[in-house]
Amino acid sequence: MSLQVESILKEKGIDYRLIHLSSKGVSFDDVIKYSKDKLNSEEICKTIIVHDKKDVKYAFLIKGNKKIDFSKVKEIIGGKASILSYDDLKKSIGTEPGAVCPLLLDIPLFVDNHVFETDKINFGSGDSLFGLEIQSNDLKKIISFKLVEVE
Repeated sequence: MSLQVESILKEKGIDYRLIHLSSKGVSFDDVIKYSKDKLNSEEICKTIIVHDKKDVKYAFLIKGNKKIDFSKVKEIIGGKASILSYDDLKKSIGTEPGAVCPLLLDIPLFVDNHVFETDKINFGSGDSLFGLEIQSNDLKKIISFKLVEVE
């Protein structure tokens, strides 16, 4: 199995591990339940896509067991935001919830500072049957983002 994101990681010389899921992983609990591989639940992250009133989209990478604080999101983007619906996510990002890969997005990415509390992180790979694990500090070698606090 070769995923689009693997070519990006190989090109940048980033070590990674694919996490195989036995069924679609949509939520934090799904990833733990369906993972065929050993996981540290503290390393699980999720990418939440929001949009503002003008339908400008933004991505937020946060710890998987945390909730996004929309009052902080409002301060960051300068207005109210709401999470994209399933259909809008599928149409505009091209994937389903749980599979969103922050490395494949072409929208502004904000990473919560708690993401860097562990040496490794894992997140969606673009395929709902696979997760991706990298060293947390390698994230800045792969993609541009702004460090924020949104939990």
